[in-house]
Amino acid sequence: MERTYRFPNSPNAVTRGLFSGVAALAFLAASPASAGELVKVSKDSPFANCTADNVAGQLGTNYPDSEIEPWISVNPLFKNNLIAGWQQDRWSNGGARGLVGGVSYDGGRNWFRSVPPKITLCTGGPWERASDPWVAISPLGIAFFQSLAFQNDRPDGGLGANAVLVSRSTNGGFTWSKPIALIEDNNGQVFNDKNSITADPFDSRYIYGTWDRLVDFTLPENNAAGKAAKKSGGNRDGVAIARDRLRKLKSKTARKQTQAAAAEDVTFIGPTYFVRTTNGGISWEKAKEIYDPGPDAQTIGNIAEVLGDGSVAVFFTNISSLGETSLGLIRSRNKGRTFGTARLPITTNVTLTGSLTPNTEQVVRDGNILFDVAVDRRSGNLYLVWQDSRFQDIDQVAFSMSRDHGRTWSDPVKINMTPESANLLRNQAFVPSVEVGPQHEITVTYYDFRNDTDEAGKELTDYFAVFCTPGHGNDCSKRENWGDGAVKGKDTRITDRSFNMLDAPDARGLFLGDYMGLARKGNVVMPAFGIADGPNRVSVYTKPIRSKKPMVAGN
Repeated sequence: MERTYRFPNSPNAVTRGLFSGVAALAFLAASPASAGELVKVSKDSPFANCTADNVAGQLGTNYPDSEIEPWISVNPLFKNNLIAGWQQDRWSNGGARGLVGGVSYDGGRNWFRSVPPKITLCTGGPWERASDPWVAISPLGIAFFQSLAFQNDRPDGGLGANAVLVSRSTNGGFTWSKPIALIEDNNGQVFNDKNSITADPFDSRYIYGTWDRLVDFTLPENNAAGKAAKKSGGNRDGVAIARDRLRKLKSKTARKQTQAAAAEDVTFIGPTYFVRTTNGGISWEKAKEIYDPGPDAQTIGNIAEVLGDGSVAVFFTNISSLGETSLGLIRSRNKGRTFGTARLPITTNVTLTGSLTPNTEQVVRDGNILFDVAVDRRSGNLYLVWQDSRFQDIDQVAFSMSRDHGRTWSDPVKINMTPESANLLRNQAFVPSVEVGPQHEITVTYYDFRNDTDEAGKELTDYFAVFCTPGHGNDCSKRENWGDGAVKGKDTRITDRSFNMLDAPDARGLFLGDYMGLARKGNVVMPAFGIADGPNRVSVYTKPIRSKKPMVAGN
């Protein structure tokens, strides 16, 4: 008997027969995976034969078959339906040739490609490049694919047009609508960046989008800046821009020790923007500013989360005019109609370079000014993870939790279980993600270099997970209560074998992505993460992982 999976408001039904027919043309061949087996999600680029974007005529280096910065979401209506998104064919100086989706209807064992149309030139859209893919799925199973799309910088040095877009799917990601622009700018001074999208788990009518909106007052009037931008092709990497500004702000602070930027000295602003739909994505309200960090300051990495009490909290990294970094949040008690006053409860210690490879000390582009957040709506607990240098003067994974809906937070603790090495750079851990399971168990994933050797031409890298379940006397704000799910003080390796970080494409640093996805599917969590599997190539993988309980103390 043929099983039929139907999705709300969908004119189509996804069936096994359908996969053996039309969908087989797009199917990404993969061996069936048992629980715990590493599965390759992405395949070769669908843009290999595209000429619409004139790769040779653009500035920068393009890396074909590089799948960068994946995100993943699980359909709450049908938990075997997983949707991922990633950058396809990354550029060295910002963005990719397009964004690609991967869809599974069997819990992540098999995947096929599903490309949102009408975004970049290679998908029939007007935009030269795209970045920052993000996926969310409503309680009714309606999927949303958010994109950052942009044109190359203008000849006068001004920023090209750019927009935050959202595509909608009513059949589990099998097909996507034409995108809707949530915001679009074309004045040469504005760049929207590091967007995210969140589905309200309590009400399918509400979907929330947020991002930082950078305004650079030196463009395009500043001729020197304009010439530099034109010569280099510009830089449309929000994290790299923010890191450069952070470096300059720290230098400026050291020179002047000022408490605030004088009005005539203001060169940029970077407030948090927010947008919502109240009808399930049929239409969207006008995007609005909800937090202004002040002159010569910005937010980045904005993420909206719906808390256990139904309120909406937008979390962000705050970079002050003094070059200080902190994690903040701003809350709405009416589903995003209005917001209260922002709070900055956690000061972070950020290295200006990010992680470095252990042997050759090459920069790893790791999004070290970003973070990830997870909400346990049953207990009310909130969890934050980020890269921090307070523990050993290198980037490692910090964790803090709130038991009162974000009002107070525990002191940051290091939770990566990377073994100590005489080579300090092999003690690094980077690109953390966090998720919560149905029994309150917390999962955190990250990369590290523990298996690296002194072999020339290799910087061996792996992906790991560490777990903690709060309650019954187990306090997850204490490092000693974290472990591999069976033994405290250990972690679980996710990669089957080490990969060479030197194979990753160079986008102002060896680049797998500023973030990696992590989503809950029943009693397991499903990561979406990158592995460099050839020169200038990165592929997206997943692997179901679960905690074993109860954990016992290690030796």
